[in-house]
Amino acid sequence: MLAGRERQQGFFDAAWCSGLLAEDSIYALLANHGDRIVRDEDFAECYSARWGRPSIAPSLLAKVLLLAYRNGLSDRRAMEALRFDLRWKVALDLPIDHPGFHHTSLVKFRARLLLHGKERIVFERSLELAAELGLLDGAVEQIVDSTPMLGAAAVQDTVTLVRAGVRKLIDAVTARDASAAARLRAALAFDYARPREKPAADWQDKTAREAMLVEVATDAQRAVRAVEHDHELVADAAVGGAVKLLREIVGQEFDTGDDQAPRPRHGRQSRQIISAHDPEMRHGRKTSARRFTGYKLHAAAAADAPLVTAITISPGNEHDGHHAAGLVSQQPERRRPQRLIGDAAYGNIEVREQLEQRQVGVLARLHTTASDADDAIAKDEFHIDLDTDTVTCPQGKTATIYKPRRSRPAATGQRVARFSPTDCQPCPLRARCAPGGRRQIRLSRREDLRQAALRQLADPAERERLKRTRPRIERLLGLMVYRYHARTSRYHGTRKTELQAVWTAVLVNLHPIRAALQA
Repeated sequence: MLAGRERQQGFFDAAWCSGLLAEDSIYALLANHGDRIVRDEDFAECYSARWGRPSIAPSLLAKVLLLAYRNGLSDRRAMEALRFDLRWKVALDLPIDHPGFHHTSLVKFRARLLLHGKERIVFERSLELAAELGLLDGAVEQIVDSTPMLGAAAVQDTVTLVRAGVRKLIDAVTARDASAAARLRAALAFDYARPREKPAADWQDKTAREAMLVEVATDAQRAVRAVEHDHELVADAAVGGAVKLLREIVGQEFDTGDDQAPRPRHGRQSRQIISAHDPEMRHGRKTSARRFTGYKLHAAAAADAPLVTAITISPGNEHDGHHAAGLVSQQPERRRPQRLIGDAAYGNIEVREQLEQRQVGVLARLHTTASDADDAIAKDEFHIDLDTDTVTCPQGKTATIYKPRRSRPAATGQRVARFSPTDCQPCPLRARCAPGGRRQIRLSRREDLRQAALRQLADPAERERLKRTRPRIERLLGLMVYRYHARTSRYHGTRKTELQAVWTAVLVNLHPIRAALQA
């Protein structure tokens, strides 16, 4: 049952010590304006109106969670700080002798937020407060970018990955039916009490190693078949999910056939599931030389105010640009930007087309079409006229744009302009432009968007706007990942990781809000 805060001040209230707090600290901000940032009524849907014991005030737990993320504390350490740190007691309006709460109160609070879809409620409230203070008055442009967020689970090799998958299946069956779990364990060849321990084998010998890998995979298949025979057991959501995960792991690591034993996959391959404990995290790259394992944190920020306006999490192997449209759609109509500013990851045609459908423009660099040879003549040096369907080369020769023949794949809508050999062979630029004797220019299905982007980037004012505005979001992302410890996820799974990222973004938004309240 939802319980509110008791506002009557007592002799031992820490509020008497509020003058000791620095005016520009988050403790003073929560002490003086906490009711404007977090309100009990915002969480009313998460609690019963009539039944159950009175809860800890959700606004109090929300403030504790903010301070825990701000200081990089675990749930247990956060509750220790709540009990012994005077700054926390002043910020939370608690008496000096308040004993604090059990650390699982935060675990249950986060679970309640996720269950009712309220993990973004404080983030949205921070943006509403910023709008009330005039910080988000008619935001026309927003900046988008991403940063790696390392996963909390360890990367597992083939043996430990399969064994951990079998252990998850056993645990799921145990929670549903203990006797069925006992029969399942008895039917398996290996003991899974300690799944991180590999079976005894000569792992340095290739033949022995591959033989043991086959036995591990066969035992996993045996576990799946044993569970699938019980239809009531498989119908359970947790058991069905564990079966599906184990099937994916075995299929990823081994070649399986209907009438033959599984064989380990050899050669270079991209692994999707890299941990049975967090099946959603992935290997990813931020640049060609910078690799990481976990998730990507995607954010949008107001161009003229240091405020994060939208945020989401994706597996680490997904492209940055694919989430630009989602960041726009995440926001209410009144706050959506007219234009996004980003780096080249947000400048491709697919992203521009998705944003065009949402009536949002893009200011971002295009991917270059230049050849590896420094003196080669790139496509951008040709004049493309989509009104007349012609392409003109630097020497003034013209070719007609036409669609590929029906006998060739044309599902992408790509078109081609081929110059005549009589134009290319005697040309003085042939060595740089058409070393094969004939130049061909390929045009994408939405070449109009590409040409519009080139005209936009040819404007010195737009280039200067891009140069000066885009880096502003990097400071906000830096605050999140370094000052507020969001570089590494605390939890397993996309939703819990996103909860951490969203609440960390609230801390970033409180910087300009605090300055506006003090002005």
